[in-house]
Amino acid sequence: MNKVLSILICMALGAAHAATAAPAPAGSGELPLAGVYGGSLMDPLIAGDHVYVPSGRIVSTWNYADAAAPVLVSSTRLEPASGTLRGLTRWGDYLYASWQAGDDSGGVAVYSLRDPARPELVNEFSDYAAPAYKDLWTLAAANGYLYLFDAENGIYFGDLAADPLHPTFTRLLRTPIPYGRSQAAGDRIYISGTTRSSEPLHVCSTLDVATPSAPVFLDTHCGSGDPLENFRSRIQAPYAATFGLRFSLYDPATPAGGGPIGSIETLPATDGFLAGNYAYSLGFDGIDIHDISTPAAPVTVGSSPVRALGADAVAPLPDGALVLTSTDRFIRLDVTTDPLDPIETSVVTPPGGAVARDIALVNGKALILQENYGLTKADPVNFETLSRFDAALPEALNQRDFEQFAVDGQRAYLAAWGYGLIVADLSFERPFELGRLEFPYASAVAASGNYAYLGTSTNGGFLQVVDVSVPEKPVLRGSLPVPTINRLQVHGNYVYAADELAGIHVFDVSNPDAPTQVQLWNDGCADPGGYTAHDIALNQAGTLAVVGCPTGLHILDLGRPASPTRVGGYAAEWAEARVAIHGDRAWYADANGLRAFDITTPSAPSLVGEASLAGFVPRRLRATGDGRVFAFGTTTGMHVFGRVEPTEPPADRLFADGFDEAPPANAVSAYDDLIEGARETSFRYNGVTCREAYEVHGCWSGPEHEPFTPGSWLDGGLGGGFPIEDSNYLLNRFFRRSAACPT
Repeated sequence: MNKVLSILICMALGAAHAATAAPAPAGSGELPLAGVYGGSLMDPLIAGDHVYVPSGRIVSTWNYADAAAPVLVSSTRLEPASGTLRGLTRWGDYLYASWQAGDDSGGVAVYSLRDPARPELVNEFSDYAAPAYKDLWTLAAANGYLYLFDAENGIYFGDLAADPLHPTFTRLLRTPIPYGRSQAAGDRIYISGTTRSSEPLHVCSTLDVATPSAPVFLDTHCGSGDPLENFRSRIQAPYAATFGLRFSLYDPATPAGGGPIGSIETLPATDGFLAGNYAYSLGFDGIDIHDISTPAAPVTVGSSPVRALGADAVAPLPDGALVLTSTDRFIRLDVTTDPLDPIETSVVTPPGGAVARDIALVNGKALILQENYGLTKADPVNFETLSRFDAALPEALNQRDFEQFAVDGQRAYLAAWGYGLIVADLSFERPFELGRLEFPYASAVAASGNYAYLGTSTNGGFLQVVDVSVPEKPVLRGSLPVPTINRLQVHGNYVYAADELAGIHVFDVSNPDAPTQVQLWNDGCADPGGYTAHDIALNQAGTLAVVGCPTGLHILDLGRPASPTRVGGYAAEWAEARVAIHGDRAWYADANGLRAFDITTPSAPSLVGEASLAGFVPRRLRATGDGRVFAFGTTTGMHVFGRVEPTEPPADRLFADGFDEAPPANAVSAYDDLIEGARETSFRYNGVTCREAYEVHGCWSGPEHEPFTPGSWLDGGLGGGFPIEDSNYLLNRFFRRSAACPT
């Protein structure tokens, strides 16, 4: 019975947990950062049981002691680097990550490993080279020195023994090649990249660091010709391998200009690895397997259906590899049992995803649009994945490029650039497809009631009305040509389209078969080059719009929907901007960062907060109405500003008597309270952590990364049990759904 009570208490505690927004910052101070998640993936670094994953601006640490059940133990989400991470290396008790910002600055982030499970950002520096303009790519540590590869300024090296937090650097030579990958092996560092010449070449080079204070650059060779044929390379001694439209093997000691040892045409691949006598090409329709026992004559001997689509980062292992994909699959592959049949030892999904594009809060959960596969349904606070919706589309990233989505009621409308419209049902625990409509190049979407509205920019812009009254069979209705559409908003019978070539179009869609343009607004929006509105967002009442223009933030009065009137704004210059609005707050983001405004008086917006976005313009801003605003970067990840904190249980709710005393006689909790609590997430009470009552992840007394130990907290932590209504039903409904809880 104690095991049953442990689960029921965990669920019931959720009923007393509610989320509220922290107060907005006063003045023009920093916006509170709640975390950065995901972003572009780079090769992970493996050190024993720990795997360090650089993504966007952060490093995440995973424990792979149990290869079948890896655990995320920490991330640097609250201390992001000053730019997008491009490389990661380790020496001694430190990790070193190269970063590049959108303002053409670059540098190195230094993380202490005093606790190997929790890297701590302890320093950043960018003065390795005198010029302010940097183009820093990968980096490597070997023989006590750190080596940096900057495509603008050259190759630098510095002694870590003298100062591991900020070594002094010397330039070895200047090279214009953006080396995107490096591997240190003994006294050699192998680097590879693609030149920026008019006829790009995929090249490899070697640093001899036997004398680390006097490295020697060797212009060796591992790929040439069409960069698609040699898309990426990997050095695994004694070979270098290139993957792309061909698979080729090279001797990394071969002088520049030498040819491959052996080469064969293959299906397209974005990366790969070597294991014994076999090479594995990670492609779009799975994994292709090549026998390299005769290096001069490699031959394709098989394929595997393991989904390697979007393979962006790889770390070879003695028994296979760890493959990280932009479809949010961190795959641990074992190829030792049968080299022709790779086994997925484990697959995990990073919180927030790698290439998140947008977010909405639906039924108490976060619904996150993912660029390369569809949707994740996630915990709204820590963004751990609860379920995902993978759209059934071709295994090609351009076919699965989800540009935008719109949520209306219990439906999500996804605009897939290479396909069209996907309609998903959100009313159940796992989203599922209701219907679809082929409409290539859809890049913007809005929805209300029985209609969805699609916008395109490729090959000419269009506004397209879609009848979704029968969501299983969407039907095309009327359309209108426009120069281009960046964003769509709808309220009532009017659709507003942000067009960077013209301004804000106002369409009357009261007749879905014959939409008409009733206004084009661009008053003061255009820059000298003629570019205008990049983004638009409406408040819930449809009475105000905020517009992101190259000239700044513009606030429009929509009291007369067909005749928007500018009432206020904030000036900027040459900006590509994104905007969001909720209540009396508006947000504006460009390459100079995110700014929050109090728009209680729309004619006089007041700056109340600012935050850095590492010099990059986000793809999307979204205010979720709970005090948070999200900025979605292309490579930098999902930035969350404004914290959501748990509150104490209200006095008249479940467990109002507290846990330190026995419940009063005849106290029976209501099942409705448990249902309410089922929509909440993790929280702490008396040192006890409960996570996700509805999905039942479990409760434990120690730090959150420790294993769940059933019953260890029950006697001392919560102070006894309590009677609960209909426990048999609850047991059957929830008890078997989590491996974390006792069985």
